[in-house]
Amino acid sequence: MNRKPQSHEKRPAAVTDWAAWLDENGPRLLLYARQQTRREADAEDVLQEALVQLVRAVESGSFSGGPEGWRAYAFTAIRHLAADSGRREEVRRAYAEREQEHLSEGAEECPWLTSSADDAYQKQRVEALLKTLSPEFAEVLVLKIWGEHTFQEIADMTRTKLATVTSRYRYALQALRRELEANPMD
Repeated sequence: MNRKPQSHEKRPAAVTDWAAWLDENGPRLLLYARQQTRREADAEDVLQEALVQLVRAVESGSFSGGPEGWRAYAFTAIRHLAADSGRREEVRRAYAEREQEHLSEGAEECPWLTSSADDAYQKQRVEALLKTLSPEFAEVLVLKIWGEHTFQEIADMTRTKLATVTSRYRYALQALRRELEANPMD
């Protein structure tokens, strides 16, 4: 009995097409990801994210073209994702090196706030409070308050959804408020 799949049913042919495509192209995409990244784990992560982006683009209908364009899309996505990953790794490495240098030299911590109008105690307290936040929350708070950026600008800069940015801002303020209520700044 032949019947047409209903619109809510998944078609097995699409899964088979993806599997066959991945069997054919997966090894060359992984090789390229390895070449673009520094570590095997990074290559696998980049490849996975590129494939997720491709599947989402195809399934959402935002990808124009058929399976013949999938490989070029995946290669381009791998290149961009690897570059982003490399930049993040460089920032992390540079930060860790600077921190290690400060610790090894016995240097005082570099102050985050340097406005001469602020009271020294308040600056130290605000810095300490910011450092208790997760890096993502502190980043949004600093960009919004001291950087004077809009939430949309922060979302664009951090490549994060607007809703995520606003949530991080709200949670950061809540955490700071709780801490200040427990330990006021005299």
